[in-house]
Amino acid sequence: MFIVDLNEQTNIIQVKISNENNSTIIAQGNFAVDKPDRVALILFNHIKIAPNNYQELDQFLSIVHSHVGKLYKSFTCIRLPATFDNRIDLNKLEFKTKIPRLMSVTLDHLKYSPDNNLSDKQEQYELITDKQLILNYSEQLVKMMNRDAYWAVNWNLEEMRNRINSATNNVIILDKINNLPCGFGRLFLLKTNDELFGYLSDIAIDSSHQSKGLGKIIANYFVGISVDHDMRQRGINGTLCLQCVDRGSGASFAPKIYKKLGFEFIDDIGNRISIFANKDYYVRSFE
Repeated sequence: MFIVDLNEQTNIIQVKISNENNSTIIAQGNFAVDKPDRVALILFNHIKIAPNNYQELDQFLSIVHSHVGKLYKSFTCIRLPATFDNRIDLNKLEFKTKIPRLMSVTLDHLKYSPDNNLSDKQEQYELITDKQLILNYSEQLVKMMNRDAYWAVNWNLEEMRNRINSATNNVIILDKINNLPCGFGRLFLLKTNDELFGYLSDIAIDSSHQSKGLGKIIANYFVGISVDHDMRQRGINGTLCLQCVDRGSGASFAPKIYKKLGFEFIDDIGNRISIFANKDYYVRSFE
């Protein structure tokens, strides 16, 4: 029987097989929970289950997702070691990722464009990444999100601030003429010494500023953080994922933005990236 052990002090997750006499660690890695967004990222670096042992792998994935999902009432996303990539026959695995709008990409396939910035729009717009400065615009931001992001229609000021504080990186685009934020996005990262696992969320553009490439600038900024020169020199591998919106104006143009940056829908990825997500226990943190 698999037992999941989470250490919130060290952010280490262990999965053990227990019998009457002792327990054996069969998987270990790291986890991080973005509590305002109810997203749990799990990055395993060691698993003693063969990629073709589908019965054990099914049990393993189901129990880890169930344990973490129930505990945090979260959307959970598991990244298996890269040694599992291209080796799992998904048709033989009962556990399925039933999130068709989930997109992912490995760092070596990201397409960062250093020229995709606000250099030609500096008279009107400014990119702000300092968390404290962004917090200063919380009141204006929550109004924009209520109006232009369907998932954020019921957010209040506290929720907005909690999300800014919880994220590893935030960005806003400021309309300098009116001194109002007109774009926002968050990146939540789980980092180890040699790997990272990231989740992009809450990317939204004020409706009066759409069709100006601002959404792509925000997404491209986060891609740039993930593929910076220092991490490449240190040989850090990694994976990014996001859930693409399924309604509103972004449902049609957002996938095109993300695909240009290297992201693919999970159904198109197949077994090339061993990433497994589940929303069965997800409860929205704010209604």
